[in-house]
Amino acid sequence: MKTLTMICAAAIAVCGTGRAQNFVDRIAVHFSTPVMVGDTTLPAGDCSIQVIRGSSDNVVLEVRSESGPAAAVLVQVNRLSESNVVTNGHTTVILSHRNNSYQLDQIVLPDRTGFQVLD
Repeated sequence: MKTLTMICAAAIAVCGTGRAQNFVDRIAVHFSTPVMVGDTTLPAGDCSIQVIRGSSDNVVLEVRSESGPAAAVLVQVNRLSESNVVTNGHTTVILSHRNNSYQLDQIVLPDRTGFQVLD
């Protein structure tokens, strides 16, 4: 019985560790203008951004348009440890204006950490 209990405890620990390695946060955003994400232009409208944290320090953003042509874009990011952006307790999405288009630049979380999109 002790052996069975130890095997069950070990299996639960392994499952818990496996589930803890990948964290996904979902952010809903509405763009009033088309936005470039990576090499893809997403149409104006509602989009969802999933922050996918892997088992290492790798973070990937999946940006998906909710209307118009379906587009899922994966971009690599750097973590921001202390942004100077005031978030007022909300997640803030920052766009940059380059080459006559708006591009996803940063996502700042309520705790002032976040992600900088790599070119």
